[in-house]
Amino acid sequence: MRGACWVMVALIGVGCDGGGEPDAGARLDASVEADAGLAIECEVPAPVVAGTAETDALADAPARCGQPAHAWLRSDTLGAVVDAGEPERMSRLVLDGIIAGAGLTAPRPAGADVTLRVVRYLTQDRGAEVEATTLVAYPDVEERGQTLDVVVFLHGTSGFTAGCGSSEDTAYRALVALFASYGYLAIAPDYLGLEAGEASYGELHPYLSGQATAIASLDAVRAAARLPVEARGWTCAAPRFVTVGGSQGGHAALWVERLQPYYARELELVGTVATVPPADLMGQIQRGLTEVVSATGNTIAFYGTAPFWYGAGDRLDEVFVSPFDVDVPAALRAECSPSEIPDVTRLDEVFTAELLDAAAGDAFGALDPWGCIVRENGLTTTSVPRLGPDASSYGVLMVTGEADALVHTPIERAAFETLCEAGVPLRYLECEGADHGEGTLWALPEIVSFAEARLAGEAFEPPASCAPPPPSRCEGTP
Repeated sequence: MRGACWVMVALIGVGCDGGGEPDAGARLDASVEADAGLAIECEVPAPVVAGTAETDALADAPARCGQPAHAWLRSDTLGAVVDAGEPERMSRLVLDGIIAGAGLTAPRPAGADVTLRVVRYLTQDRGAEVEATTLVAYPDVEERGQTLDVVVFLHGTSGFTAGCGSSEDTAYRALVALFASYGYLAIAPDYLGLEAGEASYGELHPYLSGQATAIASLDAVRAAARLPVEARGWTCAAPRFVTVGGSQGGHAALWVERLQPYYARELELVGTVATVPPADLMGQIQRGLTEVVSATGNTIAFYGTAPFWYGAGDRLDEVFVSPFDVDVPAALRAECSPSEIPDVTRLDEVFTAELLDAAAGDAFGALDPWGCIVRENGLTTTSVPRLGPDASSYGVLMVTGEADALVHTPIERAAFETLCEAGVPLRYLECEGADHGEGTLWALPEIVSFAEARLAGEAFEPPASCAPPPPSRCEGTP
């Protein structure tokens, strides 16, 4: 959600020559000749979208809330690399200096020098092929041909239009590079509509829309594996990954968890970390429509973007009073941190009486389409059933901040309980005294430990009770 900043630091980067534009239609099993005649072969599984009765039901009819009918593409081009981008080197000494200078508690010093690239790849949007971008970071390795596990970072709110993703944000690049230095292939998708470089999507980013963001993120995992091996540091990518997301990215991480068994069945999701997530989107949006709070701004952004993805962008006069039905989308298109979004002092100055009355009642979720699109994008209310993962080592870590003024923690405590009782293998951590951004930063040591335990295949130990434990001092607390 808005205001989430993972790392407030300045990045010193050293560029180097290289790059290239591999053929998007390159065969999936790539063999590239390295120096000294060494052939490095990376096995890359073909995309598997649906293919069972349960998964086909969603893939054949994913439209919700009056959205035009469509079906998901089932294509070998999903995740194909369009442009591998230019490499940027970053030394482990620079990384250590950045983390120390920011006053953060890193789990351990950086382990290797790192190279970063912004990669353009193919994904899909409502059944049509589109392009998106992702940051890819990989470590220097002594032995070529190693297979690296993948860590996927999903960023918080960074904007709503092209060029507003995290892949070119210096602070976020440092965090992704730190994890790559530990020996992982680390990626950070920009999300649909936030692409770096040439703008190609042409629409606003469908903010907090689970399907749109999860699909592009899963195709980013595929793209990282399909990079030419020399553009990935002469390493291979394992078809297994862990997802870490904060704020809007926490919501996205839970949606990757929900959709991976449907959309990317050839991949193995081994663990999920969702920090300060609006998992109960219905509860958070209703709160933003019944009292003036920080989340009211996110509610404006949600209704200024998501309806276009659902085919209802021409009906915003049912949500916003004039002139905001026109001015809000225009402001979101104009800049990454919109200065023209209204500073709300009274809800009825921005939202229609019909929307506010519905949000104040128990039947808001049935309001077509405005309540429906909130309901379908909440993890506690969506009609998309959870199918797994269900390995004994798989688990989800949910992190909140006790003093979070943006994503209301009491709502998310209840969401944890709801999801836990529904069978999601969850663990809950609430950082004592932490605000929205601090909830992620202060839990960084626990996040790394949890992610690495899942990648190591350690058995996940669920809590004895679905009642969330009280706040505690997180390991990275200053």
